[in-house]
Formats: sequence, structure tokens, C-alpha cells
Amino acid sequence: MGGRSRPSDTPKINEQQMEKKKGLADWMNLIKPGNEEKDHWVPDEAVTKCTACGTDFGAFVRRHHCRNCGDIFCDKCTHGRIALTADENAQPVRVCDRCLAEVTQRLSNAKEAASKPVGLQSHEDLAKKLQEEMERNRRAGSSSKSEGSGRRMREVACPICTVHLQVQVPSSGSETIECGVCQHPFLVSAH
Repeated sequence: MGGRSRPSDTPKINEQQMEKKKGLADWMNLIKPGNEEKDHWVPDEAVTKCTACGTDFGAFVRRHHCRNCGDIFCDKCTHGRIALTADENAQPVRVCDRCLAEVTQRLSNAKEAASKPVGLQSHEDLAKKLQEEMERNRRAGSSSKSEGSGRRMREVACPICTVHLQVQVPSSGSETIECGVCQHPFLVSAH
């Protein structure tokens, strides 16, 4: 009994330690962006000055990536924190001052569009709109290939009406597009 733990207590201690580690890992995942988010980021070593104000980076002036455009800025030029989507679970993230204005406007437009009453439409009307959208995308896709724009196409689902659309993917950052069926604007990112 002299200070030794009983064998039945050992699994409980191990479980508690695992829970603490799991909790720390979950917390770190919340504050640290995932690799898929970093795909469009400018590499740290490619920039020596703030993209906005030109301040030199050093020991006391750190580099910060805008989560929207991926460029690198000093802390003073990335005061903004905003969710990049209208999703209610979206967490606010660091953005540069330019993107703060852009994302704020985009979310405002999305909220306005979502608040407009959408008339009830028959399946035939939706199917016709879908066919028109697909034809527009086909024409846009064939003309962009001939122009050699370098932008690739990807199938995405509209978050409102869930129709699948072929859209041009931006080469970096993100871009707002409008669903051809329900006219709801939503964000398409480069990754």
C-alpha cells in the first residue's frame, strides 16, 4: 500500500492521459490550418516584405498568410478576422485588409440573395435551368480551352440547391460564382 497504485487504476490513468493528448490535438487543429487550406499560400521564403505596406520581415515582424488570397502580410495589415463562407459553423480566420472588404461584400451579397424569396419552381423549370446552365458551361469550357486560359474545370455542388455544376477553378485563392439554377452566389477555391 505504500504509494503504489493498484493495477485497476493504471488503465484509468492511461485513459486520462490519452484524453488530455486528444484534447490538445483537437485544440491545435482549430488554430492551425490544414494542409489543404495552404495549397494556395505563397511560400514564406518567397517574400521578404509585407505585400501591402512593404515592411521588412524579421525577428519582431512576423509573416502572416491571408487565408483568402494566400499572400503574406505583416500583423498590422491582417487585422481582419472573418469566416470565409456563410456556413454557420465556419470559424473566423485571418485575412488581409483587402480581402476583408471583399469577403464582407461577398457574404453580404450571399445573405441578401438567400433572404430573397425564391418562387416555387416545378421540376421541369429546374431541369430546364439546369440544361441551360450545362450548355453555358460547355460553351465556356470549350472557348476557354481554345483560348488557353490555363484554368481547369471542376464539378462543384451548389450549397443551396445541390445541383452539380462544371465551373472554372481559379488558379489561386478563391472566387465567388453564382449558381446558374438558383442564382445563389458561393465560393470556389483553387484547391
